[in-house]
Amino acid sequence: MGKYLFFDIDGTLLSDVTHTVPQSAIEAIKKAKENGHHCFFCTGRSYFMTKEISFTGIEDAIIANGAAVVRDGKPELQKIISIDVVKKTLELIEELGGGYQIIDWKNGYQNPYTHAMFEEQFKKKFDEPVEEVFKKKSMKTMAEIENNPILKIDATFDTVEAAERFMKELDPSLTFIPAGGYTSTFGAKAGEMMNKGVSKGAAIKDFMEAVGEPIENAYAFGDSTNDIEMLEMAGTAIAMGNGADLAKAVADYVTDTVDNDGIYNAMEHYKLI
Repeated sequence: MGKYLFFDIDGTLLSDVTHTVPQSAIEAIKKAKENGHHCFFCTGRSYFMTKEISFTGIEDAIIANGAAVVRDGKPELQKIISIDVVKKTLELIEELGGGYQIIDWKNGYQNPYTHAMFEEQFKKKFDEPVEEVFKKKSMKTMAEIENNPILKIDATFDTVEAAERFMKELDPSLTFIPAGGYTSTFGAKAGEMMNKGVSKGAAIKDFMEAVGEPIENAYAFGDSTNDIEMLEMAGTAIAMGNGADLAKAVADYVTDTVDNDGIYNAMEHYKLI
């Protein structure tokens, strides 16, 4: 019987040292799929930002820190933020002089402030022009938002003080997660928001129930503190050797680092390949 394997991206599949995915991890994923296992990204990224490492052979994903599942190119189990909350949050970000990115299941939209920063940071990461990857568009009208059900809001500020004020005034229906992964460059001045109760772990639970599989058949691979909930939820939890101590503490198995074939070795250890 095929198992369900959920992989964090940054620091788990993608090395923070080389900024590439080790060939051994790609080979492990290929072998796992040949053995009938189902492989998913499980990431804070939006779906369009998983394209950077689509060469791994993984096409399905839990995205936006658990706000949706994308399977066979279609969204499932979407946790959509209310239109009124989206509008109010964007107005607050702009009032504080910040930048934002909002995402639906497939695309990302940014105001010009954020777009300029992302363009500089990521222009070498994609084959196509940045304008085609990030849609430079400030979605302010109700009609625009209604046509693009929003799963996650990313916010970036010039100062820590502005970020702290934003968190104090944030709508109580949202969960705020300090910047990680792609946005870690901005540190305490940035974060991402989803509906309360949304997490990678909750998404794995909901998905496994939806496909009628016991949680024991779920394997989670992660490295950071924002992976803890999915590591705790999965039947088997694997933490990377380069991971945070708190992530390692909740894991069933601590494998080698990303660059020392950690993914391959863990999958071999559990006889998935």
